[in-house]
Order: sequence, then structure tokens, then C-alpha cells
Amino acid sequence: MTPDGCRVQPKTDFIIEGEKPVELAVQSCLESIGISLLCELDVLAFVYRHGASLTSADQIARLIGYESAVVSGALDRLEREKLIERSQPSQGVRFYRILASTNAARHGCVQQLVNLSRTRAGRVLLAKQLKPVGRNRGDKKLSLEKEGKWLCLKLI
Repeated sequence: MTPDGCRVQPKTDFIIEGEKPVELAVQSCLESIGISLLCELDVLAFVYRHGASLTSADQIARLIGYESAVVSGALDRLEREKLIERSQPSQGVRFYRILASTNAARHGCVQQLVNLSRTRAGRVLLAKQLKPVGRNRGDKKLSLEKEGKWLCLKLI
């Protein structure tokens, strides 16, 4: 319990206001920092955990297991949401770092979500709350179909 009567989720440092379920607290944090895709949280967690880094979107993509275009898009969205900042590119790399927030609640949400993503149970909870890559365009899915001797991915 915190001094103001909030519970703290064990092993996550995730504060639960009153008796509000942890799922609602997580959703509230995700909304307050503008994250809706799992890849955005994974990229944010990478930058957060590595501190200031001189790297490229391609290198981050290889390290966290996403396609380069997905990571580039996530980096763009995180920068627009003022969660990270990055320098101008120089020889194919940029300087990436978490942007210091003047809003203590927003900064706390970032810390709590990154900490939550470190455990299997936390990762499962976050995966339930966030859309996977490719599901943000009207929930369309990909289908693998055979056309003659070719296998094709089709949007359904």
C-alpha cells in the first residue's frame, strides 16, 4: 500500500488506484502515453533500457525481432508522442534517447509499463491490451494462399 491508499502490484511496481483492476490501470497508462501497438511498447522499452544509443532503426529491428519498416513507424509515432527524441541521421545512424517528461504521471507510466514488460505475466497482460503489428488497419488479416505454384499473402 502507498501512503494514499493505493495497492502496489507485487513484482511490477504497478500502482493500482483503490480497487481498480490492474487491466484498467494498464489501459489508462497506455492511453495516457499514446501507445496502442505492441511494437511501439517494445521499441520504447528497448530505448528506455539501453539509455542513450547511437544506432539505426534496422539494428533495433534485428535486435527486437520486428521488420525495419515496423520499427521505423514505431519510432516515428514515439517521437510524435514526445516519448523519445532522436538526432538527425548521420552515416545511417541516429542518437536515440527517452525524452525527459515534465509530467510526473506520464513518466511514471512509462517506467511502470517498461517494468511490467519484463515479466512473462506482465508481457501477457500488455499483449492483451495492445494491438499486434498489422492489426491497426481496420483489423484486416493476412491469409497465405496457393496460386498455381506460388504461395501468396492476401489481405482479407
